[in-house]
Amino acid sequence: MVAIPAADGQFLSEAELGRMIAQYGDGLMRVCLLYLKDYASAEDAVQETFLRAYKSYSSFEGRSSEKTWLTTIAVNVCKNMLHSWLWQKRQEVEDWEEVLKSDNQTPEETAVLKALMQLPEKYKTVLYLYYYEEYSCKEIAEMMQKKESTVRSLLKRGRETLQKKIGGDGYATGLESHLGQSQSG
Repeated sequence: MVAIPAADGQFLSEAELGRMIAQYGDGLMRVCLLYLKDYASAEDAVQETFLRAYKSYSSFEGRSSEKTWLTTIAVNVCKNMLHSWLWQKRQEVEDWEEVLKSDNQTPEETAVLKALMQLPEKYKTVLYLYYYEEYSCKEIAEMMQKKESTVRSLLKRGRETLQKKIGGDGYATGLESHLGQSQSG
């Protein structure tokens, strides 16, 4: 096993880095694709996420889960990419649907996902992280650097907006079942 010295001299083994990539890579890819809507750019963002995590591994204090820490880095990388001049000049490619949908999704679940992806960014991100990636409101608040009460409000408004998009009268039509089981935040 080869040990790779981190930027501050603390060692991160090759096996440990490989474990992090294997364990969190797919989830980070989905989060990055959610933001960037371009497969190649999302791959770049995931690679940059792991590079930044590697360089700052010693700063991980364990106050949140490793998954939450990595997702926070990924979200920040994506936001930086979206704000760059080069990104604003690129044409958006809509290949997110293929990556985000799973093989065992029903047509209704696919329709909900498609409607979710059309929501404003603030709702789309919170709903996706909560229902598809199964983060708690507290974890989402940490990632987005918002108050937990703000995240709960965004979830509520996002559900309402999504419900209007897909039609029906809210939970009576099974929105919760389409999005997954509600978690306690």
